[in-house]
Amino acid sequence: FSETFTKATLDLQVDGKMKEIDANVKFDKNAFVVIDKKDGTPIKTFSYSNIRSGEYSFGQSPRWKTALLVSPLFLFTSGEKHWFMVESDEDYALLQLDKSNYKTVLSTFEVRTGVKVETVQDSE
Repeated sequence: FSETFTKATLDLQVDGKMKEIDANVKFDKNAFVVIDKKDGTPIKTFSYSNIRSGEYSFGQSPRWKTALLVSPLFLFTSGEKHWFMVESDEDYALLQLDKSNYKTVLSTFEVRTGVKVETVQDSE
């Protein structure tokens, strides 16, 4: 069966600018799917077998252990947020999760994918 979580935001870099898309996160039978909240179309789909990692951080900007090139534009956000990065060999998704459901999203991710979510602490 599938589970869907609302109140997420997908951060994308489009033409050198940061774009935030209101999204839902769906765990279906075989894939982790990020869905555009407005029209219900899938924006990013990750087959569970292709997911390499999941990383969580909490702060004004995302903190990542992996050497993934994320635009510096993502660092100009205000307030502390729950950041979640999903990576496969071909793609990644940078999500802001809601405080009301981020723990459930992370635990569901681990159960569905078999991949442990790594919490990345601020290095300060």
